[in-house]
Amino acid sequence: MPNFFRLINQHLYWLMLLGTLLLSPVVYMLYAWQVDEARNQEFQFYQSSLIEKVDVLIKEKQNTTQALAVAMTSPPNFKNALLNGDPDLQKKLAHYTHQLKTLTKYKGVWIQLVDKNGVSLARSWTTKKGDNLTPVRKDIASMIENPRRINNFSVGKFALTFKSMVPIFDDNDRFLGMVDVISQIDSIDQALSEMSHVHSVVLVDKRYRKQLTNAFTGKFIDDYYVANIDATEPDVALIERYGVERAFKHSGYMVFDGYLVVTRHISDLSGQPMATWVTLKPLDSFEFIHVYDTQKQFIVMTLFIVLLLIFLLAMMYFKRQAELEKRFFFEVFDTSTEIVYVSNHRRILFANRRFFEFFDTFQNVEEFHQSYHCICELFVPEEGYLRRYMDGTYWFDYVVENKDKSHYAKIRWHDRDYIFLVKATDISSHFGTDYVSVLMTDITEEEHYKSRLEHLIVHDELTGVHNRHYFNQYLQKVMAERPNPFCMVFLDVDHFKQVNDAHGHDMGDKVLVEVAQTLKSLLRARDEVCRVGGEEFAVMLPDTQLESALILAERYREAVADLAVDKGRLSVTISLGVVQLQADDSLQSFYKRADRALYLAKQQGRNRVEIDRTL
Repeated sequence: MPNFFRLINQHLYWLMLLGTLLLSPVVYMLYAWQVDEARNQEFQFYQSSLIEKVDVLIKEKQNTTQALAVAMTSPPNFKNALLNGDPDLQKKLAHYTHQLKTLTKYKGVWIQLVDKNGVSLARSWTTKKGDNLTPVRKDIASMIENPRRINNFSVGKFALTFKSMVPIFDDNDRFLGMVDVISQIDSIDQALSEMSHVHSVVLVDKRYRKQLTNAFTGKFIDDYYVANIDATEPDVALIERYGVERAFKHSGYMVFDGYLVVTRHISDLSGQPMATWVTLKPLDSFEFIHVYDTQKQFIVMTLFIVLLLIFLLAMMYFKRQAELEKRFFFEVFDTSTEIVYVSNHRRILFANRRFFEFFDTFQNVEEFHQSYHCICELFVPEEGYLRRYMDGTYWFDYVVENKDKSHYAKIRWHDRDYIFLVKATDISSHFGTDYVSVLMTDITEEEHYKSRLEHLIVHDELTGVHNRHYFNQYLQKVMAERPNPFCMVFLDVDHFKQVNDAHGHDMGDKVLVEVAQTLKSLLRARDEVCRVGGEEFAVMLPDTQLESALILAERYREAVADLAVDKGRLSVTISLGVVQLQADDSLQSFYKRADRALYLAKQQGRNRVEIDRTL
């Protein structure tokens, strides 16, 4: 009987598997169809939205360009120029465009004044004038035939641009000519890129190829001019692969080479195709919300079958998977580079390999507990580090309760101190009550580096005494606390430049080191010496009257004078200024008085001590 049920179970499994295999292609085909429909809806919505944005940007360009053109007709300068001529007209136009570029956001605007016959009187961007524009500018010919405001895209010798023309009339309403304001399409391209995160390639019809004698971008694809300066080489290459003529004539959207390609045609005044705005957006940048909704629906539809299959497979492989997971957990646990162990607060239950690599005199947890009941017995009880009890709380509980803080433990092992970053997590919900996992990261080297860095911040690297940064902080503290008495000795090495010039900078450095060490050797418990400049030092003397400071300064002077630098071949002397802090002293006045005393010592012949009692 058991064999019969086993046989039934085996066949049931294979029948389910066979049914799943047969049903899968049908489900997949239905799923793929629904996903394609959802994706097409996304693309159609995106196409409509993008073309609407392009139309809005073109409308904004039209309004702003026309507003500029209308504004240009207000001053009498242009009307006078059309009636009487103006030799400085080109300079004025160039000045207007420069002002627009400097003071407004309109950076790529050109201005041209054209007379009633279509002859260019002046251009802001070039000194060329006197040429008849009607053969190449249908819009200008239309303006002459019927004077009115005209806004349109146009192709000239340089580029595809947006032009706004406003007629100028005399006092008797006779047509004199027009102001032609020309703006580049790159601002539309840039705005579209910022709004929709798309790339654009603007293609001008190849029938304009001969007309574009001074093409601004210099880029052509099979005689189709690439009008926008920001068109990238990869985008141009994609258009070439797709086929430039196919892209120019296409309407709507298409998917090609991982991109959604959307086109928007631009026509001239007569309605003929002039250019095509081609936008490119990577497919992987779409969110495909409708596609995800479709996927969710199919997930719900197939959830029961999938869950049933998973349940049967889980029943068959549960034991094997459990064993693999257990093995994987212990492998990760054991190969961690940090010390990791699990404790029940009384003893360590599990410890990884790194634990025994550090505590290398023990082979297992039992050997460790023969010597120590708790790892906290190895903690060095210093301020700022963990101890057995922290504020009356056992250290395990303290770390668990204060997860938002960083906890450090100093452990002495083999006569050396190690610093660990300690984290502890209560895992009682997984393994029972009162279990804690502890992770200890060795940061000894990082802490040593940090201490060294902190030392370098306030110490002079050459001499080893405190530096100017420390000196400034010290004096600020003195000014805040106003100790009385307080004196300072300001000194520098006499003729130090001559030492450098005659004996070299290495010898100069050696002199500074020996002077600094000599001063340091004469300091009392609370005195401080700082190197505050190249050869300048300052000695701070707290709780010292001026008379005592003079005695100490004289002692410094004599000690330095007795130095035998370079085996006695070089003698060194110092000049010293002594000053005592007065009640009305500020930081600046105190420093100036010390500097004045030092200057006096140098004036009096160097190698001497002088004081300054004045404010």
